[in-house]
Amino acid sequence: MEKIHIFCDSAADIPRELVQKYEIDIVPEKITHNGKTFREFYDMTPEEYWDLLEASEEIPTTAQITPAEVMASYEKARADGCTYVLGIIMNAAGSGGYQSCCIARSMFYEAYGMDMQIELIDSESYTYIFGQVVLHACEMRDAGDAFCDIVHIARARLKRCEAVLGVYTLKHLKKSGRISGGAAFVGEALGLKPVSLVKAGSVTVIDKARGEKKLISKVLEQVARRAVHPESQKAVLLYGKIAPEKIDEIEKGLLEKIGFEAVERRPIGISVITNTGPQAFAVAYHGEQRAIE
Repeated sequence: MEKIHIFCDSAADIPRELVQKYEIDIVPEKITHNGKTFREFYDMTPEEYWDLLEASEEIPTTAQITPAEVMASYEKARADGCTYVLGIIMNAAGSGGYQSCCIARSMFYEAYGMDMQIELIDSESYTYIFGQVVLHACEMRDAGDAFCDIVHIARARLKRCEAVLGVYTLKHLKKSGRISGGAAFVGEALGLKPVSLVKAGSVTVIDKARGEKKLISKVLEQVARRAVHPESQKAVLLYGKIAPEKIDEIEKGLLEKIGFEAVERRPIGISVITNTGPQAFAVAYHGEQRAIE
């Protein structure tokens, strides 16, 4: 009989109550600030991190999950009598966490043999964009679906996941080195706000809004172009430290202007906010199906 252990890194930004409900093993990213190290999810909430980042002159350093930490998750699954393990991990192009999982898998097989199958998936994404896929895999597991079907559906869903990201200030993009100081100066002087597409492992600027008031409409415009059959899917509204009325405005646009069936709201954690700064939001949705490797 199949017994399935599901884990992910804390970058998935899955709410604590759902982690507990589905018994997801969360391997934490770590944040170091003023000589103190915190574990994402366990020691710090997204909201606490927003405040820390906003108040800090320097960007806190973040550390990816390590092979030893992932090995502990595999050993826990083995001790629990699991026959299969599924790990869905933050974009490998932006972090070495996926590689740590692969190294730990080799270590595990060498130490214990291959009686427990470990399947790893590079989400090619960030935050709850892939966190929702982890949850769907858990729902399938609890419904009694076969491991091979869970893996196939997870891979297929991730190949449709996209998001459009809007950033209200260029200050943190400059600090993190994502844009040059000169570009940030010019952009702020002109009131330009970048709009980026998060897709297939990359984050690409696809548009710019002139002024804060136009940023929401620009993001909604890009989502409307890319979402496939919004009337039959749920959009995920990912938000940082922005005014509640702006969040309400975005949700209203998603429902009334684009026609999504529903909207789910989720806060953005450290993997995205460290680079964008707290004044950011994104809309995740399903776009065109990409090839499954």
